[in-house]
Amino acid sequence: MARQFNVLQIGGTDLEYVVDYKQQVIWDYLDVSLFQSDQDYIQSVKDILEMNGKLDFIFVQTSYSHALLEVLNLVSMPHNTYIDEHYWGSDFEQSSITRNNFIKPFSYESQVMLEEKLQAITFSGQYGDKVYPKYCTVDPKFRGETEYIGNKYLVLSGDFGEISTPVASWRNSVVCDKEKGTQIWPEFKTEGTVKVEYTFRVIQSGTVDTVIEEHIVDEQALQNPIEIKERPKDAYVSVSAKASGKGKLYIGAIHKRWSRKELGQFILGGQRFVDENREEFFHYFNPGDMKPPLNVYFSGYRSQEGFEGYFMMIGLDAPFLLISDPRIEGGAFYLGSEAYENAIQNIIREKLAWLDFESQDLILSGLSMGSFGALYYGARLNPAGVVIGKPLINVGTVADNMALKRPEDFGTALDVLMKNEGDLTQSDINKLNRKFWDVMQQATLTDTTFAIAYMKHDDYDTKAFAELLPLLSSQQARVMSRAVPGRHNDDSPTITSWFVNFYHIILESRFGRVKK
Repeated sequence: MARQFNVLQIGGTDLEYVVDYKQQVIWDYLDVSLFQSDQDYIQSVKDILEMNGKLDFIFVQTSYSHALLEVLNLVSMPHNTYIDEHYWGSDFEQSSITRNNFIKPFSYESQVMLEEKLQAITFSGQYGDKVYPKYCTVDPKFRGETEYIGNKYLVLSGDFGEISTPVASWRNSVVCDKEKGTQIWPEFKTEGTVKVEYTFRVIQSGTVDTVIEEHIVDEQALQNPIEIKERPKDAYVSVSAKASGKGKLYIGAIHKRWSRKELGQFILGGQRFVDENREEFFHYFNPGDMKPPLNVYFSGYRSQEGFEGYFMMIGLDAPFLLISDPRIEGGAFYLGSEAYENAIQNIIREKLAWLDFESQDLILSGLSMGSFGALYYGARLNPAGVVIGKPLINVGTVADNMALKRPEDFGTALDVLMKNEGDLTQSDINKLNRKFWDVMQQATLTDTTFAIAYMKHDDYDTKAFAELLPLLSSQQARVMSRAVPGRHNDDSPTITSWFVNFYHIILESRFGRVKK
């Protein structure tokens, strides 16, 4: 059952009727006339918090005042507070709570649009998935060459003609869940003079061909995700593509996510980066108590897209940054174009600067696939600590081990190898492995503490810890470790427990943060 979504509206006309049909939404209304006539308005708000718990969304429709500030100091959290744009002004802009909690104006063009927007964003949880290119059917009239590159691309090469003609359609549809807006992002790239056009037809659930919405979009329009509006019933989206010109068309996955419009990716405050290849990562920043350190958590393998580790990181009470990689099947180890990798580093540095922290006020962390991100970027950022579990560092070897050590398990590594090196030869395996070691060997790690929980009989990257320890020792890094019997996925709870324990050890020893 979905967790309830708690809303507090302050001022304006009570809009609870807008979400009456949503059983999981708890809408409370605070009449601002209480600010003048009733000194117990603070107690009223405390009663709401005691009854329902923390607020997921606060919508303010009143002017800035001392009384409002009192309420916001009690209930506002990072990314959960929005001010009706008609009341937004310099007082809000200059307030410290606005900066610290990322309070923003809530824009709309009409009452109808206001109500639709509130309906679209008021839901709990997060969700995203994708339709892979292997579910594409190439148009039988296409006379060029066809090649599949794992789960990454279907590649069509040839002369597509001067006029845009059908080249592919998807056998599997994108599902639009009821009462959720849907964001769609197709991955593709072109070479030569090829131009591509996508058609998205929204079809009423329970019918075969009742089209209720259609989007025909060219490359220019596809610079931003397609938004499918929320509906009271499920719907599904059929996808097809046309192309013209000469060269190659690389058709990737069709990503689908629950949409919160411009208020956030996956969750309120979630942000998105996309590079020139239409490859994405997501990030979410919470300033916590704004005291060191900044804890960065790289999500592990996730076939469902979204952020991982939110509740674990918020439980540390410190500032944190979540980073998630939605590419290929469940992530691509945070490796990408120069722009992609630079963006990850720059975002971490930007959050350090926002907090007025130094690099030694930073801890990078991750489990499994996320451990690669923590180590790879930790080697470039000189953090105070790196906390990892089930480390995967030789990604080429992880792919190679699938053949004999873990048949039919974690084929994502093969996709990552193909994506980065273009083939599966031993030379390609070694080259992909070197990407990690070249970065690590150039790093200065003397002031960094590494906390590593690993599986003794790991069948993904068998020698990860054994190969990593000598390098860390040679650089005089401090190392804490814990070995757990079993293969890679045999005892994740114990690994996670040690992961959290290591976090608390570093937080206390380096930053004086004692576990409550």
